[in-house]
Amino acid sequence: MVKIALLVRLKIPDVTALTAKNALQRRMGYAEILKDLRREDYYLLEVQGDEASARELVTKLAEDTNYFVNPNKHAFTVCPWGEWPGEGDNGVQTVRLLVTDPADTWAEGTTAALRERTGGQVQSVERGIMWTLRLAADSAEAARKMAEEIAVTRRIDQGLLVNPHFQEYHIV
Repeated sequence: MVKIALLVRLKIPDVTALTAKNALQRRMGYAEILKDLRREDYYLLEVQGDEASARELVTKLAEDTNYFVNPNKHAFTVCPWGEWPGEGDNGVQTVRLLVTDPADTWAEGTTAALRERTGGQVQSVERGIMWTLRLAADSAEAARKMAEEIAVTRRIDQGLLVNPHFQEYHIV
């Protein structure tokens, strides 16, 4: 069993991410710390087989079905879970924050449909939002702490990307 991540982003500017970045930088005081903020739809597919065949299957599903990608407005990346696409360093730390909704039932129906379509090769599907924060920080640990402070809503003036009352999050 192999876990393959499918990251789906808009081809045009993402106004949700731009608005969140603007609010964090201008309204919440993170202008010097938050260098960039991006958002992608995240899907984790657990697939039978080796990594190469699993990546090929997920790529084919992304290209040939409408479960994940609309080719008119989306671009996508397929990668093994945890091997996120690299980005330049330049003294800026990259932190990825995965936000999920435990009450989301979309995955159940999609998993059943994909099992049938692939002859049982797809075992499970999870869905969430992957936020990528580029932060000015001295270390990866400092960046992780700052990302959690920026992301998790604790007060009206702290946190913006995660509502801990109904969402779960993981720094990946």
